[in-house]
Amino acid sequence: MTPVSSKQRGVALITALVILAIASTIAAAMIWQGGLDERRTATLIQGNQAMEYALGAESWAEQIMLRDFSATPQGGQQQSVNLGQDWAQQLPPLPVEGGQIIGHIEDMQGRFNLDLLQGQNASVYLSQFRRLLQSLNIDPGIAQAVSDWVNTGDTATQPYGAKDDYYSRLQPAYLTAEAPMTSVSELELVRGITPQIYAALLPYICAIPVTTTAPGQVGSGWALNINTASPLVLMSLAQNITEDQVQSIVAARVPQGINQSQLSGLNINLSPQGSNSPAIGYTSSYFLLTVTAEIGSTHVTMYSLLNYTPGSPGKVTAVRRTFGTL
Repeated sequence: MTPVSSKQRGVALITALVILAIASTIAAAMIWQGGLDERRTATLIQGNQAMEYALGAESWAEQIMLRDFSATPQGGQQQSVNLGQDWAQQLPPLPVEGGQIIGHIEDMQGRFNLDLLQGQNASVYLSQFRRLLQSLNIDPGIAQAVSDWVNTGDTATQPYGAKDDYYSRLQPAYLTAEAPMTSVSELELVRGITPQIYAALLPYICAIPVTTTAPGQVGSGWALNINTASPLVLMSLAQNITEDQVQSIVAARVPQGINQSQLSGLNINLSPQGSNSPAIGYTSSYFLLTVTAEIGSTHVTMYSLLNYTPGSPGKVTAVRRTFGTL
């Protein structure tokens, strides 16, 4: 037998070490990939679970609203929608298997609807929007730009409006919608709206294309719910309304809300008075459910626009659902 030289033994050792290194690398990669797949699967399962919990919370919210709004009204008057009802209460986080659910419901008819800036009564609501902007220390000229965004026409309103000739020069360029907003986030595209202004406006505005009650009238169409509107939005209803008058409204609606007879009796120049005042009411049809389901390390936030239709029985329908953003 030919003796193995030390040089050959060295080559064999190096080869063995290389093979061991390759095997170790492959094993480590397989372990890493397996762990990654496991985490991906867990995240997918947790995401699906969180989604189901969010949809379950939506069904729960619908039942709460039906219970509140379908109660037998007193004196033949329609049930008022107010902040003393169960739907408006902020609940603590609800523990569920693997995490928790956090949610709340807001009345959209307690906010200013940007889509009221379109139509034959737009001038009334344009004035109201200017007053709301002034109350927030925001340039009221922005109201012109928002009005131009939702209304048709080629000519911008001077001096603050903007149409296609303005937006087409931006990077990236886009065109004016010239249609009712379907999401309040669309406001971020409008001239003059900075992230700071958008954040300041967000708690007081909505964007829901609906039929509007005639200005100065109480009716079944869109009207600001005097029971749920914030003091700042109430201040925007009239040029000469005072803080004392707003506080009288807030005090009068506790704990069971203002009904139709009380609404007509309020001595604050907000009862039906002609075509120069925004429509006000004491009921609502549109609500926003915000629910966050936290399962493990996965968080799912769902925004659900709910529409309540009175009747016998009443009905609550999810008009729109979005996830992560309005």
